[in-house]
Amino acid sequence: MLGGTFDPIHTGHLALGALFARTLALDELVLMPAGQQPQKQGSTAAEHRLAMTRLASEGLAAELAVTHPSTQVIVSTREIERAGPSYTVDTLREMRQDVGPDVSLSLLIGSDQLVRLDTWHAWRELFDYAHVCAAARPGFSRETASPELRQVFAEREKSALGVQSTPCGGILIDDSLAVDISATELRAMLAHARDTVTPPANLPEPVWQYIRTQHLYRA
Repeated sequence: MLGGTFDPIHTGHLALGALFARTLALDELVLMPAGQQPQKQGSTAAEHRLAMTRLASEGLAAELAVTHPSTQVIVSTREIERAGPSYTVDTLREMRQDVGPDVSLSLLIGSDQLVRLDTWHAWRELFDYAHVCAAARPGFSRETASPELRQVFAEREKSALGVQSTPCGGILIDDSLAVDISATELRAMLAHARDTVTPPANLPEPVWQYIRTQHLYRA
């Protein structure tokens, strides 16, 4: 499960998903736009973020159909449809109930989120339901995490095979993805973009065309 605000979804998100589709030989890659995020305010309306995610998923699915045909790309509305704050631990609990106790289930995140995982709601319970697999951004250092979190890294780190062969509880950190894209910087750029046909760097063209037609991120 690759979740996020997706405001907007960009090529970094897609590259992260493709990386773990390959590394873990995923059967399903679930893209899940967040609902009401307690740690973020003022996000673009969920209907737009969902629409952009669906557009981006089509390109990712076409790519994986060639490189990893066993991986099905799914866009989930689970968190958007849930009332109240959207906590990842609740989502993973529901997903575990759906897939049963034995299936390997992984939460895919960037290293920027990994080093602040201990700020998430009921973060230790995440491991009761899933593995946590992180793609390290350039310059990533485990030393930026708290001592408590670094201890969890040491205790729970697994190989890709270890993640594939067990249902939950591990951490996999992959440092092969040399992508560093900030959604905040991308939104700032879009706020001053004019009606150019060429999509900005790091933004899938269908998502850019949607942003233009819906007049999103204007200054």
